[in-house]
Amino acid sequence: MGSRELVCIIDPIHPAGVERIAVAHDVIGINDPRAGETSVIVIRTSPLGQAIFGSMSNLKAIVKHGAGVDNIAIPAASAQGVMVANTPGGGNSTAVAEGAVALMLGLLRRTRDMDALVRGERWDERWGIRLGDLTGASIGLVGFGRIARHVAKICGAGFGAHVAAYDPMVPEVEMRAAGVEPVDLAAVLARDIVSIHVPLTDGTRNLVDTVELGLMKPHAILVNCSRGGIINEAALAEALRCGQIAGAGIDVFEHEPPGSGHALFDLPNCLLSPHVAGVTEAGMKDMALNVAAVIETISRGETPATLLNPEILA
Repeated sequence: MGSRELVCIIDPIHPAGVERIAVAHDVIGINDPRAGETSVIVIRTSPLGQAIFGSMSNLKAIVKHGAGVDNIAIPAASAQGVMVANTPGGGNSTAVAEGAVALMLGLLRRTRDMDALVRGERWDERWGIRLGDLTGASIGLVGFGRIARHVAKICGAGFGAHVAAYDPMVPEVEMRAAGVEPVDLAAVLARDIVSIHVPLTDGTRNLVDTVELGLMKPHAILVNCSRGGIINEAALAEALRCGQIAGAGIDVFEHEPPGSGHALFDLPNCLLSPHVAGVTEAGMKDMALNVAAVIETISRGETPATLLNPEILA
């Protein structure tokens, strides 16, 4: 038996996770009068800084629904002695990987344009169209974590694509064992399809900018289901506008939601989605249950395996 926590869920999670948490703990929202007494916060993508949790004197932990924690002020949490843990992997990794491949296929097969031909009674324009192939394509992955490995498996084993990856944190022998060629960033950017799979950090912000886009081929497409801010959106818009690259599939934005009149909105060679690559039924349920499991660990006084600020334990 562990302690009974007051769990404040700020962003909606799958009901299965809420139900599991509620078996042993009290669940509230951020606007509940008891929010100041919260001992555990559950967060997805909303910004979470000291202005929200600084006055929560009972706060033990912040649990991130998902892997990326760029929306959480971890130094402020550490200064308050609050654990920050995330929930990477599971069904969310496969869901995001499928979302990235879906954007690849949507761009290559020009799904939106083909739908418009039929609806616009422009059927005979099909004779002048040549769509792209994922089968046999050369694919470059920026980052080789859990999600990228699923993308590599789908594209390699499923489509016979030739996959290379850049990730200085992963041993080359590990990449080769997964059937992926380890290369530098420039070589990844020279591929037919480039897919982003790194977290947003100070080191990866604007990792793909004007110079990097200039290394891509005119027929290439760029996909980002990781985090906004990794690609310089203004530079990307210009590269798409002038035909420097053929297309882009963007699921994440530097500011979410993006403001009206965003530079990418009017570009027909850009396929957009509202940060939903991982939002599948199975993925959301699995992630929410993982959140519940982390809370159970914390309530028992144990350290979560995914603790991101272990310095507070000292």
